[in-house]
Amino acid sequence: MEPINFQKYHGIGNDFIIIDGQDSNLPYNITSPKKDFVKKITNRNFGIGADGIILILPSNTNNCNVKMKIFNSDGTEPEMCGNGIRCLVKYILDNTPEKLLDDFKVETLAGDIPIKLDINNNIVVDMGVPILTPPEIPTYLKIGKNGIPQDWLTIGEKSLFVSAISMGNPHAVVEVDQLYDCDINLLGPELEIHPKFPKHTNVHFIKIIRENYIEALVWERGCGTTLACGTGACAIVAILSKLGKCSQNSVVKLPGGELSIHWPQFGESIYMSGSAEYVYKGQLTIS
Repeated sequence: MEPINFQKYHGIGNDFIIIDGQDSNLPYNITSPKKDFVKKITNRNFGIGADGIILILPSNTNNCNVKMKIFNSDGTEPEMCGNGIRCLVKYILDNTPEKLLDDFKVETLAGDIPIKLDINNNIVVDMGVPILTPPEIPTYLKIGKNGIPQDWLTIGEKSLFVSAISMGNPHAVVEVDQLYDCDINLLGPELEIHPKFPKHTNVHFIKIIRENYIEALVWERGCGTTLACGTGACAIVAILSKLGKCSQNSVVKLPGGELSIHWPQFGESIYMSGSAEYVYKGQLTIS
């Protein structure tokens, strides 16, 4: 089999192996890979190393320019990835900028995602309307204050007040007093698979620094700890602003860097902007 070309990109440390299938027929074991294959390729010791694999494919609809198919490092396929979609757009900007039209849209499992560039060439993503309806997240948490699904959950000896939301994929947000005293490697995986989240969930531990600046640690569903999560940053600002705890125009500081989140009006789209960077390119030989 011919070697498969790939390029490595990251969005504030959330890194991806990008394989371009827009103009070529990728083999079935790439477009529908087995979990063991994905785990091997994304392994940081025995493979290329990444949080996930992104395939850029022709769109199945007339509304979108390309389709994003993404696989977490455990081989599962999430609905959407905010940092991943910025990396995809940066790849297109670097390689075929003529395709990046003013009305550029990306097809994802979470829906069609519009993209634009701001005056500083940062990639601005229309992340859609945050979802707070429990069955659509999905979660078994009941609606609480300001229309947000919330409840106390017990993890081992810890009681955590958890808020739930979806940005096309499920998120659990936990506000803590001391962010770096939080044992995310213990609590994250337990919350990810908690029975209150039937399709599992991304997990974020957060601390409000000031009205428009929040720090967060990330445990991603299907990946574990990562340096950033774009949909998670949107989820955090959506929940906190609905609760009156932060501005609808805020910065979320993640271990890998900062994302700017803007929610012009409740009930409408929330926007994420940030950088994405090329790392290197190579060829993948599949036996």
